[in-house]
Formats: sequence, C-alpha cells, structure tokens
Amino acid sequence: MIARLILWGSTIWLVPLMYFLLKNEAKFKKNIAVGVTLPQEGRAHPDTLAILSRFRRELGWTCLTLLALAAVLILLPVSFGLALTLFLVWTDLCVILPVVPYIRCNRTLKALKRERGWGSGRRQTAVADLRAAAQPEEKKLSARSFVLPLVVSALPVWWALGWGDTLEGLILLLNPGCVALFWLCWRFAFRRKAEVVDDNEDLTAALTRLRRRAWRRCWLWGAWFMALFSWTMLLTFDRPLAGLILMLVLSAAMVAAMVGLEFRLRRLQEKLTADSGRDYYVDEDDKWLWGMFYYDPNDSRLVINARVGLNTTVNLARPVGKVLMAAVAALLLLMPLAGVWVMGEERAPVTLTLTDTALVAAHAGTRYEIPLEEIQRAELLEELPAIRRVAGTAMDTVDKGRWRCEAYGPLTVCLDPRTGPWLLVETEETTWLVGAGDGTSGETYTALRALLDGRTAPAGQ
Repeated sequence: MIARLILWGSTIWLVPLMYFLLKNEAKFKKNIAVGVTLPQEGRAHPDTLAILSRFRRELGWTCLTLLALAAVLILLPVSFGLALTLFLVWTDLCVILPVVPYIRCNRTLKALKRERGWGSGRRQTAVADLRAAAQPEEKKLSARSFVLPLVVSALPVWWALGWGDTLEGLILLLNPGCVALFWLCWRFAFRRKAEVVDDNEDLTAALTRLRRRAWRRCWLWGAWFMALFSWTMLLTFDRPLAGLILMLVLSAAMVAAMVGLEFRLRRLQEKLTADSGRDYYVDEDDKWLWGMFYYDPNDSRLVINARVGLNTTVNLARPVGKVLMAAVAALLLLMPLAGVWVMGEERAPVTLTLTDTALVAAHAGTRYEIPLEEIQRAELLEELPAIRRVAGTAMDTVDKGRWRCEAYGPLTVCLDPRTGPWLLVETEETTWLVGAGDGTSGETYTALRALLDGRTAPAGQ
C-alpha cells in the first residue's frame, strides 16, 4: 500500500497543474486566448467571454472527475501490477481529457472570429525584428555558469567508480549528462525569433528579454537540480526509502520553481500586451492546429517557441517533427503495457535448478547461471536477511537484480521472498542469494552440498 501511495502521490498533482495551466490560457496574453488571436473588440465581446467561461467550467468538471477516479483507484484491493496498469491508464486520461475542452473552445472561438470578421486585413504571417532579436541580456550568462553544476554532478560518479561500483557509476552518469544537455538547450534558446506582437518595437524588445531571462533561469536551475539529485542518489543508495523521499522533495521543489517561473512570465506577457490589438497586430492562428500544434510548410525551423509562456513545440510540417510527435503519442498510448508486463512478472514463478555444470536461478525472462566450479561456499538460510535494492525488481512475489545486505555486502538476487528457505552462494567475484518459489531450495541445497563434497552427483552426470 505504501508503494501505491508513493506512486500516486508522485503524479496526482498533474491534475491541478493541468487545470491551472489550461485555465490560464483563457486570459489574453499577446492578444491570444485558448490559441485564438482576437482584437481588442473581440476580447471584450460578450460572446467571447461566454465561450471562455464555459471552457473554464468544463475544464473544472473534467479535472474533478479525474481526481475522484484517482481516489477510487487508490483504494482498489488489487495486485501492484494491476494497480500500476490502472494508474498508467489514468495518467493517459490526465493528459488527454483536459485537452478536449480546450480544443472545443478553440474551435468555437475560431468560428466566432470568422463570423464577426475579426482580424480581417490585419494578419501578418512572417515577422522579424532584428533590433529586438539582437537585444543583449540584462545579466550576462556564459557557458562557464554550467561548469560548476557539471563538476558537482560528476563528483558522485567519480566516487562510485573509485569504490569499484560500476553500475552505480553508470546510473549516476545520467546526471552530468543532463547538465550538459541543459547547457545545449540554453544555447539553442537564443537562436529563436523575437517576440513580436504588434508594431511597438519597445514591447517586442521587452517580451524578448523576458523570455530569454526565463529560459536562462529554467536551464540553470535545472542544472543545479541535477547536481543535487546526483548527490542524493549517491548518499541514499543503501537507503532506498529515504532516497525516494528526498528525491520526491527535490523534484517537488524543482517543479514548484519551474511552474512559478512559467506563471510569472505569463503574468508579465498579459500585463505588457493588455493594450495591444487595437490597430496592427500579429495573427498566426492559421499555423496552429487547435491552437496547440504548429504546422507551417514555409517555416524551415524544427523547434519553435510556444506563443505564450516559455514552452516550445515542433513544426509538424517537417518530417522530423512528425516522427517526434508520433513517438511521443505512441509512448503515451503504450504506457499501460508496462503495467501489463509487471502483472506477468508478478505471476511468473521463481525456479532454482541444478544442472551438470551450474546452479540456475530463473524468473520470467531473467536467468542467472552460477558455474559449479566457481562456487566457494554455499549456505542455507531459513530466514531471509534484510536486503536493500540497488538496481532491479522488488515485488511481493519476486526480488531480483543488484541488492545489498549489511551482513553479506553486495548481492545478486533472484528469489521469491514469500517462500523459503533461501540459498546463499559465494563465488570469487559475486555473492548470490537465490531461492525457489515452490520452497524446494532446501532440496537443491542438499544436492549441491553433496556434489561439492564429492559424495554424489546429480542425475545424468
């Protein structure tokens, strides 16, 4: 139950986040609300206000329904595999369902815009303001700003490899890799076009600086987060529960910082463009499908700015853009299969067999072979020692992979924790803790001891 609560607690906040982000789309920023560009007269029209009000109500009821469904799913008395499957289906629904009211509102607003003739003769499909794009930052940020978080995040890798734990070192290597990636993202952010809304050059320059400042903070904060994350992982490898709690706290702090940065930028965009849209203004609605997906065959760029906030998206008119969007959609829709796989893992038995040449522990598609000639010592354990996972599987029905034990040190594990006894086997390089789910580990141990002592041999030898 604890694992299930942690699982849901790490994700259920997505619903209120989606609600507040999408609800914020109903406020006009840069003359845009719910992906539709309107002039001043359209923004204050009663029909427009009624459509946006209905959107907010529909969005609220959708998110409340998702939260109520989550409360029911959390309390269902099912296996972890089935609970994970239901959780991943629910996660898909959290991404898809709140968007439905958004798309409906976008289409309704566009229809009203056509009906009223708003925007006729005021569209500009390609705008470039080189003066604004060349504006310097108010605070210079160089690549050197990322060097210190890169070094801090890389030190745990050096520490783990120095102690001879290659697996931990490789896992920790992801953190400095992310810092380097964040530096590349920051560099790329300053190659975007200026934030042109109308013919006010000062406004364009101000909006461009604001987005650049937000991007600078976003990626630099992210780099330091990965540095702290790296040390948290190193210091809690032997204490998984404490590590999980600390990483969740760090993640929550980082998400809060990024969400705060996003909403601050949106508020400034809203405030600075409150008087725009009276005469000339930029209208690119025809390039945005449902107000969300960018499609422009005449634009050679792959990655472009979202029109509000600090997000980015891809140009679906480019082949790579189509591939990326299809991959994201496939990953989203196929996520529940991970739960189905876990259900199969839960139901698969753990087996322990003795062949002519090896002791074999197997579970589902995992197979560990311990050559008999390498075995130095074998011990039968009637009680399962306290073990902690480093990398691998931990379920009610099976433990396998890399684990640690205070009494025996690093272990390679493949066993059913419900049914003993369990067999501890030492070789020159590895200590193994294995067992059979049917409780026949004692019989296997007897045969193994007899073989090692040279008194009898397994059948067929």
